[in-house]
Amino acid sequence: MMRRNTLWAVMLALLGSAFSAQAQDTLNIPRADHAPRLEDYVGGVPADAGIEVKDFVQNKPGDGNPATLETRAYLSYDDHNLYVVFVCKDDPKQVRARIARRDAVFGDDGVQLMLDTYHDKQRAFVFTVNPYGAQMDSRYTEGLSYDFNFDTQWTSDGRLTDDGYVVTMQIPFKSLRFERGNVQDWGIAVNRIIPRTNEFVYWPYITERKEGFVAQFAHARIDDSIQPGRNIQVIPHLTYRDARTLGVNSAGDPSMRRHERSELGVDAKFVIKDSIAVDLTVNPDFSEVETDEPQVIVNERYEQNFLEKRPFFLENSGIFGLPVPLFYSRRIVNPQYGARVSGRLGRWAVGGLLMDDESAGLTVVGDDFGKTGNIGVARVQRDIGQQSNVGVMLTDRTVGDQFNRVLGVDSRVKLNDNWSVNGQLARSESEGANNLDYDGRMVFLQAIRGGRDFNFDGQYYDATDNFESQLGFVPRVNIRQFYQKSSYLKQFPDAPWLINMGPTLLAQHTWDQDGEVQDWNFEPGFVVNGLLQTKFEGSLIRGFEYFGGKKFYMDGFTLGASTEWWRWLTAEAKIIVRDKINYLPAAGVEPFLGDQRQAIIKLTVSPFAQLRIDQSFIWDELRTQYSIAGSESDAKVFRGIQSRTKVKYQFSRFWAAHVIFDYRALDSNTDLFLIPRDKTLVTDLLVSYSPNPGTSFYLGYTDQQKNLRINQNPNIVVPTRDLDLHTGKQLFMKFSYLFNF
Repeated sequence: MMRRNTLWAVMLALLGSAFSAQAQDTLNIPRADHAPRLEDYVGGVPADAGIEVKDFVQNKPGDGNPATLETRAYLSYDDHNLYVVFVCKDDPKQVRARIARRDAVFGDDGVQLMLDTYHDKQRAFVFTVNPYGAQMDSRYTEGLSYDFNFDTQWTSDGRLTDDGYVVTMQIPFKSLRFERGNVQDWGIAVNRIIPRTNEFVYWPYITERKEGFVAQFAHARIDDSIQPGRNIQVIPHLTYRDARTLGVNSAGDPSMRRHERSELGVDAKFVIKDSIAVDLTVNPDFSEVETDEPQVIVNERYEQNFLEKRPFFLENSGIFGLPVPLFYSRRIVNPQYGARVSGRLGRWAVGGLLMDDESAGLTVVGDDFGKTGNIGVARVQRDIGQQSNVGVMLTDRTVGDQFNRVLGVDSRVKLNDNWSVNGQLARSESEGANNLDYDGRMVFLQAIRGGRDFNFDGQYYDATDNFESQLGFVPRVNIRQFYQKSSYLKQFPDAPWLINMGPTLLAQHTWDQDGEVQDWNFEPGFVVNGLLQTKFEGSLIRGFEYFGGKKFYMDGFTLGASTEWWRWLTAEAKIIVRDKINYLPAAGVEPFLGDQRQAIIKLTVSPFAQLRIDQSFIWDELRTQYSIAGSESDAKVFRGIQSRTKVKYQFSRFWAAHVIFDYRALDSNTDLFLIPRDKTLVTDLLVSYSPNPGTSFYLGYTDQQKNLRINQNPNIVVPTRDLDLHTGKQLFMKFSYLFNF
């Protein structure tokens, strides 16, 4: 009898614990009498603070352990806004934070609010604020991770205090996307990031032991018929440029030519049915105000991917995202008008785009060369169950009588807490010059396992020779390829510095459509993760590649390290020593195997909150392994150097000035390498004011120097060894203003 009573007591205790956890994980957000004021939370918490969230739990590094520092969040709302206040305890001298522009808070202490406003357990808005109030927003999509290109209108503030820091968020309902109703049921999670201890702490508890992220959010309820409100944005923008660039005069002689141009354009956004965004643009200015981050692109066999930065393409860009991208917006270079629709209707996600591109005609041959291209993209996706979906995408690019159309079907299926499967099928139809027709197809399958210790990503990709996606990013066709990346990391919860470590394995095998092996590689490695974002990793390289009618077998290794050990310094370094094919041999020389030595170093120095210095350096060298084409063994084939220094001073969260020195040099042996010597130095000076994503002012000056000289007799441009000629100078101004109705 005693045992039975004890058993019942244990069962009731477990049930009580379960109901308590369920109640704790449900937030009934109250109405606020007034907007929270940051100063009211410095040194105490007012009685009308809203519902309190506490007892944050680690996701990293100690999955399931209590947070080492106390964090409390207070939520409330009124007719127009959702309010969140974070009170974070800490030693203010240990807090890592900078006065930064929007979206530049990586590496800082900070807090996050995550909202699954459709409660579909697949997507979430993410709002991040650092201790000085600098903000970043993004969208998270299961299977695609974070989209940091997302921007919306909201306000934030932050202040260091004697015992930590306080952050406030005010998020207008019209900046969110959700369905009308008498009650709002959302998924919610709040998070604090503590870089020096590698901690990501959440309420509710979100574990790495499960593959899904948004599905673990708590349930938030607003017992009120709040409305998204009218959201109409009109952004007129003015651009002025005064440039001198290298060109030719009317006689065909090289000369410096002046271009002065002013342009006026307008972007507009309308939200219909509370969740569908319509973006319109006329005469958009798609120029960028600074250079892209450097990448290794010399002697690379396949195209490299660059991030999209242009605002018109950023709203709900995750809707167009696929494992094999069929829409890569940087393919659109010079449009004059465009319309874009994106959003959700219940369990349906929809997206569409219509645009012209005056640069499209430069990519075709025949009678259509130089004509303006017409671009069309359509996307529909349907959620199935809790964390699965199926979708269809259609893209069309037409230039005169030539076109490329791609129809794709895709699906993501969540199998259990750890495993998910992605699938994608696509078929292309193309017509080129001289009425040349060709069709192709593509198949992609992926199995992903997410967990705390063992992680796996296995892929199969199959694309026929004639598959073409002119609006997508598909570097390789005419292949069948297996790829897998896996790791097993043993956790060390009681170690003073070590978080986890373990082996990794990357393997890939590729055949062409006739079954001939094209390449394979096998890269076993080992990784060690420690506190303060410190990481050591290394791997061996064993590979094969068939190129230029020859078979090449390659060996090598990579070593890497990164750390944020000091508050003022972030450092990352990687070296690669391996055999590498010369993909671009000089005329008359066959491809050959050389010795590659590559070093990549990245540093961020921030001696005080307003100053940030970013330095990246890439050294890439290829040398011969034996005598070839008159060159001795260990002779230089090429040496590429890239150095990018950016010094930025942030006067406030909105005003900033920076200077960038972007130096790129290629020193090549033209007896062995096709690309001749080249040097370029680009200097960017910029003053910027940007209080929100729509309103901005830029005043800048750009100067480009090349290793060239204009020869007088005859009048030709000749290469030199040094930076002798300023080939481009430009003074520019960009101004835009957001009218929000």
